[in-house]
Amino acid sequence: MTNKCTIWIPVLLAAGICIALCGLVSAASPQLPCEFYGAATIGGSPAPAGSTITAYVNGTSQGTLAVTEAGKFGGLGTFDERLIVMAGENDFANGVPTITFKINGQAALQSAPYQPGASTQLNLSAEGQAVVPAPATPQGNNSTEVPVIVAQVPAVPLPTQAVVTPTPTPAPTPVQNQSVQAVNYTATQPSCSAAPAQ
Repeated sequence: MTNKCTIWIPVLLAAGICIALCGLVSAASPQLPCEFYGAATIGGSPAPAGSTITAYVNGTSQGTLAVTEAGKFGGLGTFDERLIVMAGENDFANGVPTITFKINGQAALQSAPYQPGASTQLNLSAEGQAVVPAPATPQGNNSTEVPVIVAQVPAVPLPTQAVVTPTPTPAPTPVQNQSVQAVNYTATQPSCSAAPAQ
């Protein structure tokens, strides 16, 4: 009977070590992301298009989504965007973390627990006034913006020059009824005779 106990003790000890190691590995591995969609209001008015909604886990920004339709972020449809929130390895050290939200940098009144893999509808509201954010400058494109510099040059008067106007030339008047007479040169010219050679 003593031999049977001595065999089972190392087996149980090895199994306990494996279970403990598996628990440590699963606690240190990153969790599945969770996602949110719903309505967004600022001061009771719909959040304007272009507003940004940011999710924070333990004070660190873990996801951002832009509002494309006033008062609404994300959607339930298959191809709709949603606010995806990631959690770090250490975010679960003190239990399930709470996700807080900001709309255009203003703290939302709502929060949610982190539920790995969950897609949740959450209507967010913040106090204050709805301000349309300035459009962001696109990053990483191949276009180059060249600033235009306009220089002001003082006006300098040009020297005055004498203006010469050409005098008109009279056009020749055609002469009418002129007749041309043929001249016979052969009759009036003396004929050449060859001199005798000596």
